[in-house]
Amino acid sequence: MDENVSKQSTDDNSNFNNNSDLENHEKEDVPVVVSSLSTNNCSNNDIHLPVNDDDIGLYVSNKLSSNDFSLLIRLLTKPWAPASTCFPKSGTKWQKPIYIVFYFSRQGDGRQCLGQFINKPLRSLKDGMNYLSNHEKCDYHKLSISQATECIARYTHSNSDVYTLLNNVDLQQQNENRIILHSLIKCVLFLSKQNIAFRGRDDDVLLRAEAGDQTLQTHLQRHQKNATYMSPTIQNELTSICASFVRKHLLKELIDQNKFFAIIADETSDVSGTEQLSISIRYVSEENDICIEENFLGFAALSDLTAVGITQSIVTFIKNCGLKIENNRGQGYDGASVVAGKLGGVQKLIKDIAPRAVYIHCSNHSLDLVLSYACTLQVIRTFFRTVNNVITFVNASPKRKTLLAKAIESTTDASKRRQLVQLCETRWIENQTSIIVFKQLYLGIIVALNYLIENGDLETSSHAIGYEKILTDTDFAVPLIIVNRVSCIMKPYAEQLQQPTCDLVRCYQSMEQASMYLTELIYDNNQLNELYNELINFIELNEINNCLSRVASHRYQTLKDYFIDVYKTFISMNLEELSRRFAEHEKIAMSISKLIPSYIINSDFSDVLPLFTQYKDDLPTDDLCIHKAEFDTWKFHVLQMKEIDRPNTIQQSLKMMQSIKLFYPNIYILFQLYALIPVSIAGAERSFSLLKLIKTNLRNRTGDERLSDLTVLSIHKIITQQLNTEDIIDEFAKSKRKLNFISQLT
Repeated sequence: MDENVSKQSTDDNSNFNNNSDLENHEKEDVPVVVSSLSTNNCSNNDIHLPVNDDDIGLYVSNKLSSNDFSLLIRLLTKPWAPASTCFPKSGTKWQKPIYIVFYFSRQGDGRQCLGQFINKPLRSLKDGMNYLSNHEKCDYHKLSISQATECIARYTHSNSDVYTLLNNVDLQQQNENRIILHSLIKCVLFLSKQNIAFRGRDDDVLLRAEAGDQTLQTHLQRHQKNATYMSPTIQNELTSICASFVRKHLLKELIDQNKFFAIIADETSDVSGTEQLSISIRYVSEENDICIEENFLGFAALSDLTAVGITQSIVTFIKNCGLKIENNRGQGYDGASVVAGKLGGVQKLIKDIAPRAVYIHCSNHSLDLVLSYACTLQVIRTFFRTVNNVITFVNASPKRKTLLAKAIESTTDASKRRQLVQLCETRWIENQTSIIVFKQLYLGIIVALNYLIENGDLETSSHAIGYEKILTDTDFAVPLIIVNRVSCIMKPYAEQLQQPTCDLVRCYQSMEQASMYLTELIYDNNQLNELYNELINFIELNEINNCLSRVASHRYQTLKDYFIDVYKTFISMNLEELSRRFAEHEKIAMSISKLIPSYIINSDFSDVLPLFTQYKDDLPTDDLCIHKAEFDTWKFHVLQMKEIDRPNTIQQSLKMMQSIKLFYPNIYILFQLYALIPVSIAGAERSFSLLKLIKTNLRNRTGDERLSDLTVLSIHKIITQQLNTEDIIDEFAKSKRKLNFISQLT
């Protein structure tokens, strides 16, 4: 061996033994010990051997990463060996030195001292075979061979590995459990979507199993009693998870883009007497096309009915949905003092948190109050009481309803209706419909009452006589014609106000049109005479006595005088109340209308300056110079359009601006802020009907959270149907379960 190399190797080993103790360096890597074997001393010249990627010597001092497992197997099974020509020999002597490389930890198995080839150089080939034989008997050599053999075996027969076998069993069990839970979730979604009662046991699951669901059949036969996953607790968890996914889908655009929104809320009591607050949100969606969305989010049970308690419930609910209450820019409630109070109402407390959250009294409630005020006129109030009593009398008996249907069928073909519509104290659209239907079916009602007078029992006959006498009097015919005309006028407007797409400008335009038409009815003699002629024809057709009643005859000379007075008084009261109830709506609508293309022509920047000032913190910039320049540019752009192409509502303006909103960012944001201000709370009130279908007398113990979740799943049927059961299972499996739904091996 070369003397310099030998000396270098000896010095390195000496330093290692002097500077460190084997006890203190467990399992640490040591430098490669390279020894040169030769029978004669060689020169100190470098030896150049061929290099190959599979040469194990290249990786001795470098740890292989976990991604190089295939390389490790290749090095163990097919290591590179130099060609025989690299070491030519002459006689019995080697012409080139032979390098033997070993690499191991600093101590052997069982603290056995490391010997030849590890810490000591092999200086002579004379005893090489003896040293090699002894090295093969060392425990650390045997351990290395065992580990290498096991590594190769695991790689070659991966399926026989214990970890792999356990993982396969766990994966198989996991898949079976997920299939079972998938079927159970499908049951829950179907029952929730179709508003079918959960039986609390396994009735509905058995129905699905009997319909051919083999997975459920097997589960029902083999399941453990404490792992059926059909208990009410599991039902509540699954419905809660499903409802949370529906809410996430509804609010994804709002949360991702941090958009502004408005709150719509209304309160009702369920069958168990719990006060439930229906909460919906309104916002402008830009996903596919510009549209105004109103989405029901759920019910919040109210234990505190004060303004503070209701406000806390709203704020907590909104935050739990992932929204920021500070982004609230609109509020829609009814006119109850606890929510509408200017000093301590809910709307004031919400404004303390979000100062620009504009409150608007529900336009449908305002319209209801308009008609309700007009009905304080004595003759009109008596008329409505009579209509309600007759409808109640007929609907109280199936025989009377059947008799009325036959009478209607025999007397008129103009209407497909065969039943009367009940009056409702809170739904004036239903009242308007009820009056319109009552007039259409008037002759059939009279025929049915006459039949009951002759063939009914004593009590029924006496009631029928009284109602027939009232209905065939001019005191009933006059208000019937007048109220029917006003109902026909106001019903389309009331229906339009309930649409989620209705904005304040359209609301104001609708009420202005209604007021103009009602005014025309008062001052246009042609309209008045036309309606009076309709009254005369109605009286003659139904053989009603056209003489004034005893009370009316004291005040009026003729039937026409009586008709004109009731007609003008009733319409005037409607007009007066319309102006008062919609004053706030008009004020807000007029302010934003200055930016709408149909009205901007006569507007100046000073007219819209309050808008920019009020919402300066919500706009991209608060520089008034930029605002003025943007207004002037927007006005110039509108003037280039044809008058017929200019939008006249907020939503139409938003659609027109969508492609050019980068040029008018501040005006675009202002349109969005005013578009989301609620016009009506009809969206929240619609949930009341479903609440009564879900929480019935037979299901009166339904919990508040379960009620809210079931209502969300039932209202948003399309989204519920599109839910991914795999996502639901993953969310469900995050809690500790008796069955495995996700891998338990790490």
